[in-house]
Amino acid sequence: MRCDLVGTMPGTDDPAGPMQPAPESSDTGTDFDLLIDQVTDLPTVPLLLERMRAQLVEHGFLSVLSINILQNSGVERVTGWKAFDSIVRDVGRFLSSIKTVHLRREDFVSEVMISGNAFLVLLAPPRDRKAIDPGDLRRVRDRLHGKLRRFLARRLPSDISERFTCFVGASVVKHDPEIRTERLVYRALDEAQADSLSEQRRTNQMHRQALSDVLAGRLIHAVYQPVVDVFEKRVLGWEALSRPAVGGAFDNIGEIFKAAYESQSVWPLERLCREKAMEGLSPLDDGQLLFLNIEPDSIYDPLFRSERTVEMLQQASLEPERVVLEMTEHSAVRDFTAFRQTLTYFRSLGFRLAIDDMGSGYSGLVSVAEIQPEFVKIDMNLIRELHRRPLKRQLVETITRFSRQAGIEVIAEGIEQREELDALMQIGINLAQGYLFARPAAPPPRPNIEEVLNNTRTSGTHQNP
Repeated sequence: MRCDLVGTMPGTDDPAGPMQPAPESSDTGTDFDLLIDQVTDLPTVPLLLERMRAQLVEHGFLSVLSINILQNSGVERVTGWKAFDSIVRDVGRFLSSIKTVHLRREDFVSEVMISGNAFLVLLAPPRDRKAIDPGDLRRVRDRLHGKLRRFLARRLPSDISERFTCFVGASVVKHDPEIRTERLVYRALDEAQADSLSEQRRTNQMHRQALSDVLAGRLIHAVYQPVVDVFEKRVLGWEALSRPAVGGAFDNIGEIFKAAYESQSVWPLERLCREKAMEGLSPLDDGQLLFLNIEPDSIYDPLFRSERTVEMLQQASLEPERVVLEMTEHSAVRDFTAFRQTLTYFRSLGFRLAIDDMGSGYSGLVSVAEIQPEFVKIDMNLIRELHRRPLKRQLVETITRFSRQAGIEVIAEGIEQREELDALMQIGINLAQGYLFARPAAPPPRPNIEEVLNNTRTSGTHQNP
């Protein structure tokens, strides 16, 4: 059994890798096209049955890896189905890059069915082996699973990757001349999917228990990053960021939210994050703000809308007017009427609103127009290398111009280079956040704004777009 996936696979994580060519066929026209998935351009299983039959006759067996990309609850409301198709397409390209670089000619990648979210990788055995090593197959399965998870984590924004899960199962197709190839293949596919689901159940159970421990033990802490007004040379406020306890079952907060989505426990987790943000906050200077990250659905949480929220603010010596509820732009809002009605309640208490990660999600400027936040935060991927990328600069200028006309303040986040800050100041953006000023920490770090500005080439100069 070939086990290239067990070792290092340089270059296979590129979602834009070369696509697997369609298999040769004497069929042309509509019948052939109907067996090619239009999203991924991959063949489906029926189109490859003849090749599988030939491989089984030659080798005696084939190894099957079944890959399922699953959406957690409500993901279609967050990403939309077009966005989900885009993710499935990139997964197909990722698998095809593995085929092109790391598998043999006899191995192939396909989709199980048209417009599905399940893929199939069939691996032919080495020519000098007549039996499959179960340990080898499990290692291949686990290695591919790990690479897929890392690929999805890079391909997707953190809050969206929290809603996606991939599982890989393995089985073996053994040649039997008395049984039709179709039955052999689909039986093995069922076994691989059962193996995948078994792994899913084990993983979900482990995650549920670990999440329960986090919630029961309150194993979350908050760190804070300053939002700086570079023109007035002051700290406007602090964004509270949640972190898991050191040495716990989860490596990062994204993994905890992923488990929370799987177990329908997002509201309790967000309550804990808000409470920890209040508990760890040092007294703010006059006029400074606290930026709190929330999921859009959390505004419907009855406890969030109760007096308990105001009480927590009072205990932290904060008024609602000094709290900005920060919602990610990745999370598309489908029912703006109901959403606006709920936001009206929070605004009546004095809360302000911000849309995070502007320019990287699915809702675009529509969410800004509908929600009418007080702040928008431009996604760090637009800020990165802004001074070298004219198109990025044009996009940032457009967002800034649109926001100013609507009376919305713009915050550029993820600034790491002096040149990025220099370009932003030239555009006229005065609110900035990123490692250039301070890394998230507890207690809130105090940035040396003067020192940072003295190191920028155009310190203090700016122009309106």
